[in-house]
Amino acid sequence: MTTHDPESQPKLFKGRTIVLSLLIFGLLMSGSLYVFQAVNTFTFADTQNALAREFPQSRPRVEGGRLKGKQENPVTFRVTLAIPFNPYENDAAIQKMADRILEIAAENMDLNQYEQAELHFYQAIPEQKIILREIKRDLKTGQQQH
Repeated sequence: MTTHDPESQPKLFKGRTIVLSLLIFGLLMSGSLYVFQAVNTFTFADTQNALAREFPQSRPRVEGGRLKGKQENPVTFRVTLAIPFNPYENDAAIQKMADRILEIAAENMDLNQYEQAELHFYQAIPEQKIILREIKRDLKTGQQQH
C-alpha cells in the first residue's frame, strides 16, 4: 500500500520567496501610483500650496486639462475646495472666494492656456450627504457660465 506524502514532492517556490515577491510588488505598485500622481499634479503644486495657505482647512485639489476622449470640451482649470458652511447659503462669500481662487491661480501659473474654470465648493457634514456647488467661469471673458 502506497501513501501520498506531500512533503516528498519538490516545491517550486518557498513561502518566503512568495511573501517577499508580493511585498516587493506592492511597494513597486505604490511607488508607481505616487510617481504618477506627482507627475500629474506637479504643474499645479504651487497653486495648490498657495490655496492651502489662503484657505486653511480647505484641502484644495487643483487639476486641469481636457476630459479624455472629449475633444469638443474646453480645456478646463479645476479647483475643489472644502468649506465650513453650506455653499448655497452665502452667495457673496462663494463669489469672493471664487475671485480670490482665480487671482491666486493667475499669480502662480499661466491661466491663458485654459478656456474655462470649474470651481467646486463642498461642505462635508459627517454622516450626511455632501453639499456641492459648482461655479463655471469663462476665462477668456471672465463671465460666469450656467
